[in-house]
Amino acid sequence: MSHFFREILDWSEAWAPLLPLTILLFFKNKSRNLRPVRIYLLLAFVLNLFLDVLWKFYNDLGIENGDFLSNNNFIYNISSVLRLLLFSWFFIGLRQQFMQRVKLILPVGFLVFVIINFFFFQNFFPQGNDFFSSRLLTAEAAILLFYCMQYFIYLILEEKNTSLVHQPGFWVVTGLSVYVAANFFIFLFWEYLSVKLKYFALGIWDIHNIVFIIFCMLIAVQFFFENKKPSP
Repeated sequence: MSHFFREILDWSEAWAPLLPLTILLFFKNKSRNLRPVRIYLLLAFVLNLFLDVLWKFYNDLGIENGDFLSNNNFIYNISSVLRLLLFSWFFIGLRQQFMQRVKLILPVGFLVFVIINFFFFQNFFPQGNDFFSSRLLTAEAAILLFYCMQYFIYLILEEKNTSLVHQPGFWVVTGLSVYVAANFFIFLFWEYLSVKLKYFALGIWDIHNIVFIIFCMLIAVQFFFENKKPSP
């Protein structure tokens, strides 16, 4: 891979959210159902830009080993918690009555898990060569995958005449499904791979970046189609 494309891929977590955010600059329709998605994109852009700047300009910023910012993996932990909560809000806001009670309980259970895990077992702010919490990101991916599956099951059971691609949130859920399904096992085995198979782990992270780009592109498609609908 050429240096140019390597840099593009390395910075993808920062620039990919700009794809759907740019759509919002040109289209005025702002669906209430997509409010948590818009918030997520803004936060993802800010957090991921900060993460990549710390990574790429580690030496230029004068950061030394042992400094708080010498390990940027805490940003992945923050992003994971925010992504789960915001997309829980999104799925609950769709008001699909199928398994609605479960969808209300899951984010509460997730927060309990986060508190217990980081109070007793792991450090939310990794130190030294520690990685982000595979346990956290795997739990998040599993819950989001459940949300996505119940969304599509609901559409199948409802058998509405409306085309699938015009169902509320269809492209967002499709993109999220691709993202969490592709990354579930990456998150699950990341700590092991990073220690035992470091170069393989670095290479497989490219898959994460590519599906994140796809995720953001499909959200952009959703924003485009929302512009075709009358404002609520």
